[in-house]
Amino acid sequence: MRITRIYADEHGASHFSDAEVPTTSVQLFAELPPFRVNRFNTPTPIKLFAVPDELDVADWHTAPVRQLAVALNGIVEYEASDGEVRRLAPGEILLVEDTSGRGHITRFADGEQCFLHIPVPDDWTLMD
Repeated sequence: MRITRIYADEHGASHFSDAEVPTTSVQLFAELPPFRVNRFNTPTPIKLFAVPDELDVADWHTAPVRQLAVALNGIVEYEASDGEVRRLAPGEILLVEDTSGRGHITRFADGEQCFLHIPVPDDWTLMD
């Protein structure tokens, strides 16, 4: 499973990279083929939320915790502090881990946008 991540370097600048989430094949349902699953070692609180209609830009900010962010509807645009901009479509996954430094800007599509945020533990790693 391929995802995009945003992270802070040792100087506090945020950057993007692409990574592969390590998965294992798990038979979840007898009548279906195995699913690719990544299991966390600890329970994690998941947030499902909606951005207010009137909010179109969240200026420079850091993530409150290391988390996966999934836009459920509408296009969302992220800008890293190095100037790179990426637009993610509904269902695309962003690993947000710039919890320090300058952070990033988030720009939302018109109208209410819904998101899913899933905190991930510090020992959860990706394959580059």
